[in-house]
Amino acid sequence: MKAIPTQARAKQKRAALIAAASECFVSYGYHNTTAKTVASKAGVATGTFYQYFENKEDMLRVIAKQRMEELYQQVPSATEFLELSSNVEKATVKPGATERIFHHVLELIYAFHEQAPELHQILEQRKELDPELAEILGQGEKMLYDRVLMFVNRFNIENADAVAFNLFAMAEGLVHRQVFSRPRQSKALTLQLGAAMLASYFDNL
Repeated sequence: MKAIPTQARAKQKRAALIAAASECFVSYGYHNTTAKTVASKAGVATGTFYQYFENKEDMLRVIAKQRMEELYQQVPSATEFLELSSNVEKATVKPGATERIFHHVLELIYAFHEQAPELHQILEQRKELDPELAEILGQGEKMLYDRVLMFVNRFNIENADAVAFNLFAMAEGLVHRQVFSRPRQSKALTLQLGAAMLASYFDNL
């Protein structure tokens, strides 16, 4: 990846290209998106694209990194999450706090996938062909997993790593099914039941 510019005008052009690329990938698909179509969408010359990005593969990696960083910044920002993670003893956890935290996190993950499901699917497909993209997505998932593990460790569970893995997989799988399968069950009910089921494990410790 090329270095991120420091001047305000250059930053704006780069941001405009990233936004345009996201739209192009969704509208035209990965294979039909080119530097020219992205530049045209952003209202700049094709040469400007290459000032900030090597090619469309590089652009997709930048988009992936940006999306993972945005989600990561939101997950630990929930007040209830911070309150609960600061409590060392389970006895000090407020009733219902665990379920509210899981509901908040599920909402964040859902919004992340629903925001651009076509783009998410492109990223999932391309990571099988692009080791650098796969590494970026893997690092992003690891950061999120570490947050889950930090939460689980507050309960002094013996198999904390395995519990965190299962929680992360179940939360992601639940959201994937709701967003991409479009079941008859409403989003609200899915998240409500999902949060209650995930929290029940800790309530019964």
